[in-house]
Amino acid sequence: MRLEISTWTHHLNQLIYSYFYFCKKEDFDIKIVFNKNIKHNGAVLYIDGINIFFDYSDDSKFIDLPENFSYYFKRSLLVKDKINNVHPLHFNVPLTYKPISLLTKLNTDILFYKSNRTEVIRAIDSFSLFTNSSHAVLDIRRYPQKVFDYGGNIIFHTRLWNPNNHPDADEKERRMLQNEFRIQACRIIKKNYKNASVGLFSDDLSKSLGPDILLDSRDSKKNNYLKTLNNYNICVADDGLKDTPGWKIGEYLLFGKAVITTPLNIVLGNFEEHINYEKLSTRSSYLELPDKIEYLLKDKRYLEMGQNNLIWSNTYLHPKNYIKRILSIIEKSNLVSNQ
Repeated sequence: MRLEISTWTHHLNQLIYSYFYFCKKEDFDIKIVFNKNIKHNGAVLYIDGINIFFDYSDDSKFIDLPENFSYYFKRSLLVKDKINNVHPLHFNVPLTYKPISLLTKLNTDILFYKSNRTEVIRAIDSFSLFTNSSHAVLDIRRYPQKVFDYGGNIIFHTRLWNPNNHPDADEKERRMLQNEFRIQACRIIKKNYKNASVGLFSDDLSKSLGPDILLDSRDSKKNNYLKTLNNYNICVADDGLKDTPGWKIGEYLLFGKAVITTPLNIVLGNFEEHINYEKLSTRSSYLELPDKIEYLLKDKRYLEMGQNNLIWSNTYLHPKNYIKRILSIIEKSNLVSNQ
């Protein structure tokens, strides 16, 4: 079993560390190889003569051709694109596992490749002294194993994207809608619920558009955010860039939280409304948030949903099952094709 990458990006951490976890648990040799020909934010896993491509692009567009591979697993997979050998990667979460141990298994061409510098430094930064997303902070062993009741409190920490920083007219419009939702969602939750932590990460745009809902600069640090998230029950999410889910929602699930989100337009296995999440009618429907929150508060439904999500994330996102699930799909596919 061999994993090949061209550039170690934050998007690939879930796959790289899951592969590392799997190899350690199964006592396999760890083979992570540099291959400059692989698309950015992509990776290829080779096993028993099969090549499996992983597409972690934010965009719903494919970064490579599915027909070039035995199997093609894609993040942000639209329903219309789930055909033939294409399968969903569900949510992407930049989780890690024993980062210093992983570094000792990597070849020098990966460690010293210029474009990998950021993630290598983050992996080395065991005490989160130099980077905001130290791999030690993101280690899956720090994530909670149980769901606790914090009284149904609500959290939505978010950021704005400047429409003027993108040349495409459609993307400008998307960012304007996204920013409006995030600002108004924070305001309506703050107005209606005292036990809520909401706000915008502070930058020039946020100071201009939402000066009343700015977060403290300490809240922008990943370690502080995850500690805060751990102590909340109901979490709000919305589409990220290019109308696809960002990292936030995957973190919510791994932390065993109830989720309220704007509509999800990607393929997700066994992820159901009212069981795993509550859905707003559109990406601009912030006025619906109080009703959705009240629904989860009634009879403490947020606890049941949080438990459902902890179970779901263990199956679909956690390193202990991430590679196993991929291999099980391939095994089932081979059985069907051989019948």
